[in-house]
Amino acid sequence: MSDLVRTFAARLVISALLTTVSHAQNLPESDRQKAEEERKKAEEKATDEAYKATIKRTHGVTQKVDPWGSLRTPPANGNK
Repeated sequence: MSDLVRTFAARLVISALLTTVSHAQNLPESDRQKAEEERKKAEEKATDEAYKATIKRTHGVTQKVDPWGSLRTPPANGNK
């Protein structure tokens, strides 16, 4: 009977510990966590704005860029 009681007590302690850990995830955020979240949102907003500004600058540009152009020799017959 004592083994049964020990097993039951051990299972009770383990389930209590697991319940405590899962309950800790639902605690309210601290001021530090809130500030970190606001900083991340501000960074994302700045990145989005910079991306949109770059897209606006390059929207009308259709110039083809050939990074290997200076390494190629021109065709002999003048055709491209």
